[in-house]
Amino acid sequence: MWISLSLLSYALAQSSPAPLTSEQIAERSTPSVAMVLTGSAPENTRVGVGSAIVVRENGVLLTAYHVVKGAYSIQVRFKNGEVFDQVQLLGVDERRDVAAIKVGAVGLPTVSLGSAANAKPGDPVTVIAHAAALPWSVSSGVVSAYRLADEVQGAGSGYKLIQHTAPISPGSSGGVLLDSHGRALGIVVASLIAGQNLNFAVPIESVAGLADAPPTKSFASGTALVPPASIVPRPAPIPEPPSVPVDKLDTHASPDDHERSDLLSKSRDSDFILRNFRTMFVDAREAQFFASDQVKAQLNRNKEFAPLHIQIVDDPKLADTVLHVGYTFAFDFPFELKHQNSSMVLVASKGIGVFSGPAGAADVARQFCKVLKPYRVAAAPKPKDTPKK
Repeated sequence: MWISLSLLSYALAQSSPAPLTSEQIAERSTPSVAMVLTGSAPENTRVGVGSAIVVRENGVLLTAYHVVKGAYSIQVRFKNGEVFDQVQLLGVDERRDVAAIKVGAVGLPTVSLGSAANAKPGDPVTVIAHAAALPWSVSSGVVSAYRLADEVQGAGSGYKLIQHTAPISPGSSGGVLLDSHGRALGIVVASLIAGQNLNFAVPIESVAGLADAPPTKSFASGTALVPPASIVPRPAPIPEPPSVPVDKLDTHASPDDHERSDLLSKSRDSDFILRNFRTMFVDAREAQFFASDQVKAQLNRNKEFAPLHIQIVDDPKLADTVLHVGYTFAFDFPFELKHQNSSMVLVASKGIGVFSGPAGAADVARQFCKVLKPYRVAAAPKPKDTPKK
């Protein structure tokens, strides 16, 4: 009996496929990983970069939902140079942050699907994605755990995640996590900065069904979107426009101005504060991927900021409000504008940072101007109706 079991064990070992090298995994899987460029508004003023993987040869891909959420136009690019500008949204799983999209193609190379349930802590894994908009980057690590999202800060609840150590960055979202045989285990969705190599992917088996959903939306043509080499240049750091020195503020203030300043400091009326505050301090220390100076620079560069009549100051103690910018699980940057005296949250929103650096800061500036505009810029008067004769 011992000999029979030994022979069976030997036969099983011989029939199991040998693990692939990282080079073999990259060579086999890279053609199935696409780059996703997204543009906002008809003029495509913001361009983002994410990743997606082909799961159906007829043009169906899976990506992280936050990559395409809110996009006006989309372009999908493949390693072989093929570009698709017409993209449809299929199924969406908001809880897991995964979406299916479709391009007009047939015969696309697909990834082989594995099972995250079979992955064990310590198993080697590979990620192929566009980390920091660097095309088709390959990184390797191991499975750390297969756990409930409930255990991960900011991840939500009611589903499972693969925790792994393969390095990822903004731009990796929607990329593929592969096992040692080149089979897809999951879709890359997020990372935790509060630690080292705390990266997460959604198990492929829990979202594969999205590929069979019917189209729900067609994005505008992505023809105008430019490739990463143009949207992530390597220039010198953006110079920071100088903040207004505090001792230069209100040099000609009238008694009414001083009275308003006193009212602002004591007020608990958020609407009154939003319409009347003058000075703001910017704190982006928790944003991780860009600094406060970059947010200030992007605010001053945004043409919508000047009409808000807000002066950025260097001393938080002398500011009416403080803009706090943070970072969350899915590579976005939530911000809150707080009243300095009461810490009351006046407005809250987020910038999207599918890749890091000035682009993330620019989107925070764009969203900040958007949410403040109704309070700070008077609406143009409506034209009077012409009396009928």
